[in-house]
Amino acid sequence: MESEFQNQFCYVSTLEHQSTFYGKYIYLYTDKGQLSLTNDGLEYLGKKHNYSITRSSIKNIEISHYSRVAKPFKLNCIKISYISDLVENTIYLTPTASGFTPIYKINQLVKNWFSKLMEIMPELQNT
Repeated sequence: MESEFQNQFCYVSTLEHQSTFYGKYIYLYTDKGQLSLTNDGLEYLGKKHNYSITRSSIKNIEISHYSRVAKPFKLNCIKISYISDLVENTIYLTPTASGFTPIYKINQLVKNWFSKLMEIMPELQNT
């Protein structure tokens, strides 16, 4: 895979966290770590959680955004729904250069990652 899509600093959140008051309005993320494309999908290695999501387990990928209350300027993320152990899970990935990257640059990184995912997983484009 291209080095641009290897070991990218990334924040992650979950559907469960985003459904809470704290997750929606106070602090968006549940973890931070490194995001990489693999030959078989995505790998996220975080301080608290690790995710290995195979292409075949992914059900949907879309660009989403976090609550405007927590982030008044629209902050995009990649929302991925996938199956693991017969259970559907959803995570939100926010690739960034650092914790101090301007939102417009983060949104560009989100767009670049999303485009790459659609390029390597064209079967998901019409979901």
